Amino acid sequence: MKKIRNKTFETNSSSTHSLSIGHKLENKYVPKSDDIKIRWINTDDETVLTTLKDKLSYLVSHIANFYKYDVESYDELLEDIKSNCDFIELNDFVIKKYGKRITFPKSYKGDIEDIVNINHQLLGNSLSEILNDIVNTNSCYLDKVLEDGNNIEFGRD
Repeated sequence: MKKIRNKTFETNSSSTHSLSIGHKLENKYVPKSDDIKIRWINTDDETVLTTLKDKLSYLVSHIANFYKYDVESYDELLEDIKSNCDFIELNDFVIKKYGKRITFPKSYKGDIEDIVNINHQLLGNSLSEILNDIVNTNSCYLDKVLEDGNNIEFGRD
């Protein structure tokens, strides 16, 4: 079984993430401040990510998901994320292309294991694997995924 929505191909998997082509947001796409403060993502709640902040939040949430079971505090989780080579690559790309730094909420209240919820079928072993799954092309994955007008779309069939 397959569905085609807004130029997006999906399989019969119970969870999907893909890149779809939408409308450019132009001035609304990149935040005006020097920082982009991510928000923690729950893939059961989200459907379409259109802004730079939302797409970065999704990618950083994948990285957080790798560490959330092995840390005892929010600060320890942030340390692990910031030292992760995928995060460093992502942050360097955002600084170079957009002149912005990725920042985090100052605190998190609640069980650290619940900070993000990435469906098991959306997980990859590395950021490049996740980006490759989303884009499925041989071009610069970060550039394609973060381009204004390209949306990350995910949900359940």
